[in-house]
Amino acid sequence: MCGIAGSINCVLTERDINQISHRGPDAQAIVEMPLGANKVYLGHTRLSIIELSEAGSQPMFTTCGNYCIVFNGEIYNHLELRKKLKGINFVGHSDTETILYYLREYGIEAVKDFNGIFAFAFIDKKQEKLYLVRDVFGVKPLYYYTNGDKLIFASEIKIIKNNSSYSKELDLTALNTFLTFRYNPSPQTLFSGINKLEAASYLEFTSSSKSKLYCYWSTPQKINFKVTEQEAVAEYKRLLEQSIKRQLLSDVPVGLFLSGGLDSAVLGHLMSKHCEYTLKTFTVGFHGKGNYNELDDARETARLLQSDHYDLFMNREQYMNFFYNSFFHTEEPIAEPTIPALYYVSQLASRHVKVVLSGQGADEPMAGYNRYKGEKILAKYQKLLSLLPLSLLSRVFPNNSSIDRGIYSSKFKDELERFIGIYTLFTPKMKEGLYKNGLSDLINDKQKSFFARHYNLADNAGGSLSKLLYVDLRTMLPDNLLLFNDKMTMANSIENRVPYLDIDLINFVESLPINLKLNGLVGKYIHRKAAEDWLPKSIINRKKRGFETPVGEWFEKDLANSLIDLVDSSNSFSNSYFDINFIKGMIHQHKSKKKDYQRHLFILLSLELWFKNFYQIETKELAPSVVTA
Repeated sequence: MCGIAGSINCVLTERDINQISHRGPDAQAIVEMPLGANKVYLGHTRLSIIELSEAGSQPMFTTCGNYCIVFNGEIYNHLELRKKLKGINFVGHSDTETILYYLREYGIEAVKDFNGIFAFAFIDKKQEKLYLVRDVFGVKPLYYYTNGDKLIFASEIKIIKNNSSYSKELDLTALNTFLTFRYNPSPQTLFSGINKLEAASYLEFTSSSKSKLYCYWSTPQKINFKVTEQEAVAEYKRLLEQSIKRQLLSDVPVGLFLSGGLDSAVLGHLMSKHCEYTLKTFTVGFHGKGNYNELDDARETARLLQSDHYDLFMNREQYMNFFYNSFFHTEEPIAEPTIPALYYVSQLASRHVKVVLSGQGADEPMAGYNRYKGEKILAKYQKLLSLLPLSLLSRVFPNNSSIDRGIYSSKFKDELERFIGIYTLFTPKMKEGLYKNGLSDLINDKQKSFFARHYNLADNAGGSLSKLLYVDLRTMLPDNLLLFNDKMTMANSIENRVPYLDIDLINFVESLPINLKLNGLVGKYIHRKAAEDWLPKSIINRKKRGFETPVGEWFEKDLANSLIDLVDSSNSFSNSYFDINFIKGMIHQHKSKKKDYQRHLFILLSLELWFKNFYQIETKELAPSVVTA
């Protein structure tokens, strides 16, 4: 796992690469070369996990010198791919060397054969082309900026943003999208001109300065309605265990982020079965009376696994200290309260291991979230619900944002628009109150384009919920949850692997009928049935908590005052674009428990702090204050 960066006709220096040294503290290099009439720079920071010797160093060239790669990630099936390559005298046993020669032999389309997590740049000097590639489910991020004959790309935005070839401007269309979803789907970022490469795609940039995007993985989903529950459980168990064995591939020990829930407990059981060393596990929790403290549950699971367990409590001061400075690493104002907690548990893990597995990616393909239960009810009773005065529910339960989103989404007859309604936080009506006049034209922007391609590939025979799962896995997961997972773990020089997103496993899960995912109101049904052979029922039947934080409570107290101070500032983000009195009204309603605006207020707080990081304060001034023990 590493950091990559590069450019065409834009100077990159070692100082530029230093900005992502946290992604790879073990080694660093930058090279310069011609590509046709253009000058190319390639940079790399290395976190040594497979092939610890110099044989794994990057940028890496073929012996013929015509092909080069800078690679971030892991290819779990690279040993299988290497067997297909004949007559090559490999220098080492790294997956980077394998795929470098594999792409030379079979071309860029051969990326479809890679099972892993990755973002890389590949240069073909013969064809005078540079390719940027992102993995199937977007576990690893990759950003790029093009302007005429210039291209800059990197694992993190800061390298592009700080380059003299880029002029720092805000994308207001992206701002409107962010307020809707609390993240920006690919290719959008709030930095005008800087794009996220979409998952399962590659960008081709030629020596004549032409660029074109290709989707390399667009196989339509097909549901197998003939599979029995017994057959499905057996195959699921086989594929998940195969995924664990693949992702334990490492020349250093692999640890586990252990929550109090089922997903990480299953991973721990299978890891313990196949590890040749004592498994190390890591957990974080809050003090508080809500679902904030999973430490007791995690400790019980750790005792069952007989793991070497480490945990810590976070208090409010630790949380806010990091959150206020976290945007140096997240770079996008992703409004997810779990970000500081993930940072601290990654920091804890980094003292003991370089690689961890985590349970991220289990909920989207197997219907683990409550919103999927809501969609099941909406789809089944849509005609009846359209006749009911659902707005009364909002009056009966005024302090429940989930009910508000359900009511909002139920208004749409179009299925995809209903899905978007489920995700929507700031509705068009709320934006009418929030926006100053300069933004009002954006309110009715259609945002279906971010989801339509995936929606159209989902099998209609599977029903609406099956399509929603298919879309979530390819949009919300890569550009929201996986994005900040990568940023927070790599901020601590930790590689985070996600076994539930193994390609073979996902292909199988997506072929299953919906009743094997959401059975009645039991989510992740097949996962739970498989776990019956691995874990006691006390763990399987634990209430799903997610990872909750006390942020909602804090907004009822002094955190609300902090937000007011920020937005009231004469040079605040909100003063430029929003109606301050509208924001204060939201804060008052939340504090008085008339409405649940926790997520909305967190979005606004995230925007203000992101703006301070990237538009009011130089990034280099923030960096030293990020790490706090």
